[in-house]
Amino acid sequence: MNKNTKKTTAIVIVAAMIAMEFILNRFVGITTDTIHVAVDFLPIAVVAMLYGPIWSTAAYAIGDVLGALLFPYGPINPGITLANALIGLAYGLIFYKKDLSGKKIILNTLFASLIAAIPIKLFLTTFFLSIAYGTPYNAFIIARIPTCALLFAAQMILIPIVYRFVVYRLPIYRTQLE
Repeated sequence: MNKNTKKTTAIVIVAAMIAMEFILNRFVGITTDTIHVAVDFLPIAVVAMLYGPIWSTAAYAIGDVLGALLFPYGPINPGITLANALIGLAYGLIFYKKDLSGKKIILNTLFASLIAAIPIKLFLTTFFLSIAYGTPYNAFIIARIPTCALLFAAQMILIPIVYRFVVYRLPIYRTQLE
C-alpha cells in the first residue's frame, strides 16, 4: 500500500468510527440529566488501537461536537468535548502499538478504564455538568458514581472482546505490529 492509500484508508475508517460513536452515543445510550450510559467508547478504542492518540482524540471530540450540534441533550458544553477528547487521548496512549496479546489486553484495559471512569468521567465531566446545570458539584458526584462504575465495568468487558474478535483480525492492525 502506498502512502496516499494508507492515509485515505485511515480517514475512511476513522470517519466510520466517528459515525458509529455518534450513533451509539445518541441513539443507543440511555440519558437523563445525571445519567448517560452508552458504549460509544468502543469505536474510539478501535481508532486508538489502529491509529493512535492523535486520531482517537480527534475522533472522540468530533463525534461529540457532531452529536451536540445535531441531537443536543442540553446546551453545547465544550467541557464535555474536552473530557471525551481526553478519554480518546488516554486510549491512544495506552493501546496504540502495544502488545495486547493474552492477558495484556486486560491490564491495558484496566488502566484505560480507570483513567476514563474516575478522573475524567467522575470528576471532570461532573464538574462541567455541574456548571452547565447549576447543580452543586458534591451532590452531582454522588449521583454519578453508579454511572461511572457501570462505565468502568462495560469497558472492562467490551474492549477486550472487541480487540480479540474485531481489531486483532483486521489486516491493517496486523501490518502495524510487524
